[in-house]
Amino acid sequence: MLLSQAVGRPVVNVTTAETIGTVTGCFVSGRPARITALHLNTRGHGGHILTWDNVRSFGQDAVIIRSMEKLRPDKHIDSQDPAHPSHDPIGKPVLTETGELHGTVEDIDFDQQTGHIQRLVATEGDMPGETLLGSGSYAVVTSTTT
Repeated sequence: MLLSQAVGRPVVNVTTAETIGTVTGCFVSGRPARITALHLNTRGHGGHILTWDNVRSFGQDAVIIRSMEKLRPDKHIDSQDPAHPSHDPIGKPVLTETGELHGTVEDIDFDQQTGHIQRLVATEGDMPGETLLGSGSYAVVTSTTT
């Protein structure tokens, strides 16, 4: 699934069946390349961070979460924390580990069951997910080999 297809998808609490918000972005880690958290716009409460381990299922119509207690308000997250909204990889430059620019991240293709990143969709061509080394407030860094 592409992240662009998930943005705007409702997020529902499994115990109350209430919609708590919508997906607005994600946070990633490298080695293994995976989505570690989702950024949510929660109704009446601003932005929140939902770690992937709190995702019960990621369906075509909604994301079902295990618990409201694990949501973290994004306004309380330090800018150095990998889950800070400034670390969302979409729109960031892609730099190889040797410092070469490989365009900008346009989308992320991921497995909706595991969060594993299958590929990064960049302006200068797709890159295998396993090349992802990290993502920060400035750029996404990839290896030059898989």
